[in-house]
Amino acid sequence: MTDVKKNQKKSVHATISDESYNILEQYIKEFGSKSAVVDKSLKIFKKFKEPKMQDQRSVWCRAKDELNMLLVGKTTFLNYIKGEADEAFTKNIAVEVIEWYLGKRIGKMTLDEFLEGLKGMWKVANYFYIIELEKNKNGTFQMRFNHDLTQDYSRFWAGYFEKLLIDNWGCFVESFIRNESFYLIIREKNESLK
Repeated sequence: MTDVKKNQKKSVHATISDESYNILEQYIKEFGSKSAVVDKSLKIFKKFKEPKMQDQRSVWCRAKDELNMLLVGKTTFLNYIKGEADEAFTKNIAVEVIEWYLGKRIGKMTLDEFLEGLKGMWKVANYFYIIELEKNKNGTFQMRFNHDLTQDYSRFWAGYFEKLLIDNWGCFVESFIRNESFYLIIREKNESLK
């Protein structure tokens, strides 16, 4: 096939809505012509319809949003498939994940920062669709985790975070389990004495 045939253009006549026409007009200056806008748009549309054509990061973001996929650490995943979910409480990389997310070592963090890191990273990993963190005037934290699963899911994650906070911060942690959410009341060791 010659270069002339490869680059040959086809004429397409189409009727489009006013809204689509306005979008087309909006991008003419950037792309040079209506044809160039349509060419670029079709390439983007093909990538949208066929995620395999996108880079891995884009595919992960789409899978997270469109398929409700979760980001799971290898150690935790291996404990799940071995049927040893309790081991996930102790054999995990939760601290490392939070350190990575915040860009600092746990020894340089306050509990406030650690909880913000936990909130941010577990939201990114798509385990919960809402995580709220509040601190009252006495220094007690309340975290609410919303998901769309069961009380078993709530119990697992409440236990996971309780162990994480007790082991790394010596906190007093109290949990309240609901069907599609749970709450953690968290007090630093010195706060629990007040």
